[in-house]
Amino acid sequence: MWTLLLTVACSEPIPEGLPQEGIAARDELAQALTTRDPARVEQAAEKAGSWEGKDAQLDRLLGDALANVLMNPEAGLPLLKSRPLPGDPDWTIAMLLGTARTGDIHAMKDVWNQMNRPAVAFTNPVTPSMVQRLKTQPAMNIEEFEYGIKMCTLLDSQPSVGRSTLEFPVSADLLKVAPWVGADTVVVSRPRTKVDGDPETATGPLQCAKKVVLSKWPSVIGSTLTVGLSSGSRRVFIDIRQSKDEQWTYATSDPVAGGHWVQAMNIAHTPDAEGRIRERFSDGLWAEPKEYAP
Repeated sequence: MWTLLLTVACSEPIPEGLPQEGIAARDELAQALTTRDPARVEQAAEKAGSWEGKDAQLDRLLGDALANVLMNPEAGLPLLKSRPLPGDPDWTIAMLLGTARTGDIHAMKDVWNQMNRPAVAFTNPVTPSMVQRLKTQPAMNIEEFEYGIKMCTLLDSQPSVGRSTLEFPVSADLLKVAPWVGADTVVVSRPRTKVDGDPETATGPLQCAKKVVLSKWPSVIGSTLTVGLSSGSRRVFIDIRQSKDEQWTYATSDPVAGGHWVQAMNIAHTPDAEGRIRERFSDGLWAEPKEYAP
């Protein structure tokens, strides 16, 4: 089967034009690709492969199938490149995912640039783990791939020294208000532990250099919790721990921005909270807050 698909992907183009049987095979492959089920896609790709080179849409579908479901980007990418369709979201995403699955950082940078998509920090140490997740998860989308790298890039930038004391009770409302104070990215994390296993397996929670990304705010903090946000080129981190039944901050990388973030959290449940917070911190967490004018 693999020999057939590789032959199909590399064969010489023949005159275009699909018979009814070919159209049916193309449609079947398109439908199979919506499931990202390798068994179903492999079966449909084998049928459609007989008409490789006769139809641009079919070739793009075959390229996506090979690169992003059957996990053979070396065979799928040439097909996708041979049938470019700039501006088409399906072709664009197939190209991005297929390139990411090669694990080639230079190629990723080039393709992201060609697609006019803002590049993430592909040189971050978590990138191989994210590539491995892509290779084992056909349904994983490009946003999830980028998200992991963005989260670790943010977390790994937390300074290890120079933190300031910050003592206030806090809650998950820090995350709720983050977009309202100008956050581009926000992350919740805890320290890595021995039971987290090998990050190279690309299973379980996402592991960055020193911390593990959490999908939600924990009801009880086992050791410590770190939340961070980026706003443009600026970043702020707040460290939190459990104190009996409450969660308290104890340190921040920036006392001004960290203090303002907590201030915004404290009015998260007041009337017109979003409007008040957006107006009060319209210049960001690093500027003097403005008075609210209802």
